[in-house]
Amino acid sequence: MIIVSNTGPLIGLAKIQQLGLLGRLATEVYIPPQVQLELLAKTGTETALIAAALKATIQVKTPAVLDTAGETILRRLDEGEKQAIALARSLPAPVLLLLDDRAGRTAAQKLGQPLTGLAGLLLLAKRQGLVTAVAPLLESLRSLGYWVSDEVVVVVKNLAGE
Repeated sequence: MIIVSNTGPLIGLAKIQQLGLLGRLATEVYIPPQVQLELLAKTGTETALIAAALKATIQVKTPAVLDTAGETILRRLDEGEKQAIALARSLPAPVLLLLDDRAGRTAAQKLGQPLTGLAGLLLLAKRQGLVTAVAPLLESLRSLGYWVSDEVVVVVKNLAGE
């Protein structure tokens, strides 16, 4: 499986020191150029982890040009989300788009792009035996300022059997 990510989930994974999950879940991990720019502009304790992942695991790839229908659906999104969705759509399946923003997720769903958010990725990691529990990771994310709704926490905990 290939993972294409937007900026937010990568920052969240770095905050909880779980960027290594990407390389264990996917054969390849890509981000578009705009996401790379956003990550490089990031300041905070997680910047060193992000820089290391950009060297070791995450590859930057320019997305293909979208068709008119795709452009219309994505027109109101920020450039990073547009490029991440376009990149995911331009790669051979199976591709999982990692995206937390609601508007971006809605647009990707309209285009039929398989996706998950950071919480869903953590759930996938638990199902594959890469983490023992999701709940502590979600709580850690929240305590470090990464927004995860109460509803998502409840659903993911239930799905994880926690």
